[in-house]
Amino acid sequence: ELYQSSPGTLELIENGRRNRQATVFWYLSDVAKGGETVFPRFGGAPQPHDFKDCTKGLRVRPEKGKVIIFYDLLPNGKMDDLSLHGGCPVIDGVKWAANKWVWNAEMQYVSDVE
Repeated sequence: ELYQSSPGTLELIENGRRNRQATVFWYLSDVAKGGETVFPRFGGAPQPHDFKDCTKGLRVRPEKGKVIIFYDLLPNGKMDDLSLHGGCPVIDGVKWAANKWVWNAEMQYVSDVE
């Protein structure tokens, strides 16, 4: 719902015609404690009521060099609600990560300059 009211986002994704097909997420550092990426809907779990709860679902521990890849869209082009994910708080250490979004249509982030 947050993005449904953002004119800039709606323009960028052409009102839903374009979207992230897949996400590639690289961990660039080890974290002593915390900092997991959590998938609360893993295994078909219901929509969480508390998005700060990092105890439910699949948790991926950040380890330098680890890469996770997940699909954001289903094969029919609709959003995969089970791809819902979030970052848990880092308790001890520093978390560095990078991501690459694979789009289902060409994206251009820089305007043409004449």
